[in-house]
Amino acid sequence: MSRKTALWTLVGSQLFYLLFVFVWLFVSGMSVMMFDSLDASGSAMTWTIFISIILYPAGLLAGLIGSWIMFARRKYRAAMIWNGIPLVWIVPIAGFLVYAMTS
Repeated sequence: MSRKTALWTLVGSQLFYLLFVFVWLFVSGMSVMMFDSLDASGSAMTWTIFISIILYPAGLLAGLIGSWIMFARRKYRAAMIWNGIPLVWIVPIAGFLVYAMTS
């Protein structure tokens, strides 16, 4: 992969990831409602889902910093892999939102 292709891929995808922060704010605000049920606060699955939603900024920062470090070291393939870390959160949430809108 060329340097120029890697550069524009990183810039474009990371701008998209930063725009997704607004979606994350909505989802994280609504995720508190998972604890409305009396049994939910003791459920390990509820806590796991809640914590995974809240950790998106940490994954975003890890992906941003890691990808630019790898880019600076001229390891463009590794930069693309690091750049894909926020997709762990984006793909499931986007899939859920598409499912909710179409059904």
